[in-house]
Amino acid sequence: MLTVVLSAQEHYARRDAITFKADFHPPLDTLAMARYWQQTAVHSELFYNGDGSWGLGFFDWPTKPYAADHPLVRVVAHHVTGLLLLIEHNLSDSAMVTRCKMSLNWLLERQTPQGAWPLYTSNRGVITRQSVIPTALAGVALSRGYRVLGNPRYLLAASQALEWQKVRPEDDSPRNHGLLLLHIIEHYRAVNDQQLLDWAIKEGLIILQHQLPNGSWNDPAPVTVGEHGIITMALLELEQTLVDINPYRRRIGEGATGALNNLLENQLPDGNFRTGSDEIAFVKVPTFELIALIGARKSRRMVDFDMPIRGAIRALNVHPSNADRLWRANQAGRFLAMSHALVWFTGTQSKMAVPSSVDIPGDSLPENSITP
Repeated sequence: MLTVVLSAQEHYARRDAITFKADFHPPLDTLAMARYWQQTAVHSELFYNGDGSWGLGFFDWPTKPYAADHPLVRVVAHHVTGLLLLIEHNLSDSAMVTRCKMSLNWLLERQTPQGAWPLYTSNRGVITRQSVIPTALAGVALSRGYRVLGNPRYLLAASQALEWQKVRPEDDSPRNHGLLLLHIIEHYRAVNDQQLLDWAIKEGLIILQHQLPNGSWNDPAPVTVGEHGIITMALLELEQTLVDINPYRRRIGEGATGALNNLLENQLPDGNFRTGSDEIAFVKVPTFELIALIGARKSRRMVDFDMPIRGAIRALNVHPSNADRLWRANQAGRFLAMSHALVWFTGTQSKMAVPSSVDIPGDSLPENSITP
């Protein structure tokens, strides 16, 4: 668990300034980054089903397999969001754009009339309270898809997803509010509607109401390090969206600072992050934590974040799970994290020779062509 248990000697995260650790992570060179990206691309391609989706759903999780092998919405959404990020920053080719459109259409075909996306614990899929997770992630992908590619079908589907979020059962989960906040902000950037920004501020304040003194959250149990990264990402996106004179910007920024200090405190010397008793250490890789650090680098404009970012990138790419089936369980998060990392690297390295995109061989692979 990322959250530190408060005791007689309580831990309070600083809210006024970022505190960096002394661990040193040397710079990444172009060849290392290109090798890491190529590894990500190869694994992603092995995972691809040929129809715009990736993976075999919960069947890919070695620790808790289900009978269902329907691809998960969240897996497709992570891949699509990564592809759109690369397209937006001119790090793509025509094959990536084609793949992205196929995947967005895959999402459109599985949206329910109510605007939500099912959880595929069975191959039919069902709408549950936890459908907030796939719905928010699919909504992020479609809102960004409209902004980057301009297809009005994406905007309509993303709008319907937000309408479903308005009437879904209330919960106090900071993770769920963080996912919803990410969707609201992405949609706001697409349509520039002040009501969406007001809604985003409301969600951000709900998240901060549940923040612990050490900068983390309970959900209701202590959140995992990856969930902490997601919530931190959402606060940083909101902070970056608010103008300096907005009366809530300082409060949001203080919460984000506390969350970042907690994240940095829990980064290990090898670049990975601590796990708790309910997390499986041998499959723990720094995906959303890495994205949060890159988001902080962007919103705070602090070069000091480059060092922990470099450590997290190395930890992600040298993790033992890269070499075996365990990759499949978290490959989508890796792809999204490495897409952010590639954008960060190209933006901070003036002499960077950009790797040759993803080297996706078109969409000619047969359906379900997955290498074990």
